[in-house]
Amino acid sequence: MAGRSRRYSDELQNFNSTPCSLDNDKPWTSTLDTDHMPERADDVYESEASETRPLNETRTENDTETAHKVPTTKSASKKAKGMTYEVVLTSLGEFGRYQQRVFIMVGWATVAVSLQMFLSIFTLAVPKHRCAIPHMANDTWQIQSDLHALLVNVSIPPGDLDTYSSCLIYADASRHHGNWSHLGSGYDLKSPNETSLWPGSEDVGGGDNNYSLLNKENGTTSCDRYVYDTSLYTSSMTTELNLVCERNLYRSHAQMMLMMGCLLGSQLSGLVSDVWGRKIALMTSLVSNVLVVLAMAFVQSYVLLLMLMFLTGVTLLGIFSVSFVLSLELVGPSKRLWPGIGYAVFFALGMMLLSLVAYFLRDWQHLQLVCAALTVPHLFFWWFIPESPRWLLSKGRADDAKVILNRMARVNKVTLTLDVLDKLEVKTDMPLWKICISTRKLVGRHLIIFFSWMVASMTYYGLSLNAGTLGGSVYVNVVLMGLMDIAALVVCLLLLDRAGRRVLGAVWYLVAGVACTATLFPVLFASQDKQWISVMLALIGKFGIAGAFAVIWIFASELFPTVMRNSAMGASSVCGRIGGIIAPYIANMDAGGSGSKAIPLVIFGVPAIVVCVLLLCLPETLKRRLPETVQDAVDMGRKKKKAKRAEV
Repeated sequence: MAGRSRRYSDELQNFNSTPCSLDNDKPWTSTLDTDHMPERADDVYESEASETRPLNETRTENDTETAHKVPTTKSASKKAKGMTYEVVLTSLGEFGRYQQRVFIMVGWATVAVSLQMFLSIFTLAVPKHRCAIPHMANDTWQIQSDLHALLVNVSIPPGDLDTYSSCLIYADASRHHGNWSHLGSGYDLKSPNETSLWPGSEDVGGGDNNYSLLNKENGTTSCDRYVYDTSLYTSSMTTELNLVCERNLYRSHAQMMLMMGCLLGSQLSGLVSDVWGRKIALMTSLVSNVLVVLAMAFVQSYVLLLMLMFLTGVTLLGIFSVSFVLSLELVGPSKRLWPGIGYAVFFALGMMLLSLVAYFLRDWQHLQLVCAALTVPHLFFWWFIPESPRWLLSKGRADDAKVILNRMARVNKVTLTLDVLDKLEVKTDMPLWKICISTRKLVGRHLIIFFSWMVASMTYYGLSLNAGTLGGSVYVNVVLMGLMDIAALVVCLLLLDRAGRRVLGAVWYLVAGVACTATLFPVLFASQDKQWISVMLALIGKFGIAGAFAVIWIFASELFPTVMRNSAMGASSVCGRIGGIIAPYIANMDAGGSGSKAIPLVIFGVPAIVVCVLLLCLPETLKRRLPETVQDAVDMGRKKKKAKRAEV
């Protein structure tokens, strides 16, 4: 292998230095010795192709002498037929200027996805609230006068931390206030400061506060009208539709519908992109997303809200998954780590941008409209991004693929001189269910990956949605969570090829699990001025799970054999969406009591610790060739002496 790779590296240097016309009407030629050309993409980046001449190096006249000598032996022709699409990408520049441009354009679409994925942190936020005083239409959360304060005290029982009860009203408040209904229509709560101005005040006032005793004796009841604190949010979907108290679970239902839409969107977008192409699938998702998000800004019905949340999830995953696949299909095999991590960085930037926009737009409708407007520029992608050459080749459209590859070569300033399009292999995936009849060992591994993916998604989205209940400023919390994502991704880039996928992934899950579980102690035992500790632990948990999510993407793709990699990654994504569906119910969980804020974090933390242990049962994939067949994948778990053919 070493001698063969060295010979190919030398030939590749000559190939990259050979000038050639990029005219589509002319045949491609090359000096490559295809008898020694690698048959798989793994052989390319296992070789020392990194020593080839830089793309911008000046070429000499001597390089043109053998430009049109094409090998014609039978062995050469046979070997050339074994070339893969990855070999062509390697010769073009695995992550050249052309791929970088496309990556940046579709990466900004990921920012729009992140904005809308976490938009419910603000549009479904729950401000401070209490029951409205019966028969008083102009009641507000803010106390307007002494009269207003006393009227509220008559009506609303006390709550936790010296506040009013959020959901209860004294049972006989309606009977007393029935005589004062005129206060709600024409009475100015700001002008009177004496209780003697109340009609019937002698019945409820007095120095002994007998009105309080009377109300307490008659108990409390729920209400159906509320007033909200507008100091943090001018308005939200929650305040518009009264999604509080007995309807508090309705917010979780709405967020669940978003994740349900993501589940369908991940599968539907894959089907559309495979049949009609990546570009059409992406543009369809973008146009649909703009229309749905615009419609949601004017929703007045809870049922309609659920429908639009579901459709938003479908379009968001269509944008994210198709743009991600399109970008990776343009990048060579040894450089895919960079766009993979880069997409996660764009996602984190979207979360931080959302916090900034929401800080200046406290009205949920304005915020919704701005998020829709930020997606509109992406509609112009149609004229700037290409179709995937890999997809075109799989559909037999070699001429269209040749045009794109020529353009890529021109922008990357390299020469494309080999007629490879007729010699590329198109591999098909083995259905995932066939692993059940192949080996039990792979079934066990895949179940661990599926569970790990579900826990990562559940914890990641759960912690993000829980940002508003951690304490402190929700805007600062969201920005800090975005920064935790970026910090974790930087650490992944530094350590992933040193520590290995298995160990680093286990450490990430352990950090997330321990940090989330530990929040129980400051919530239960620390004083109110020490609650910043729980916020810090939650941020550490977000740091850990962001790193775990990044590692599990790469680790899973390297564990699954090529013949079933796409279908297995799709199944992993489904499990991740199931975790996302569960996350809103956990994040919005409120069991009451002093430790209720810690309950969601503990539920997120314990499964993460379990995954830490399970990952250590999987084989390491660092510096090992990607498994091509089911047997290759099985061999990865055997002892080193039995797996030499799977090592570099």
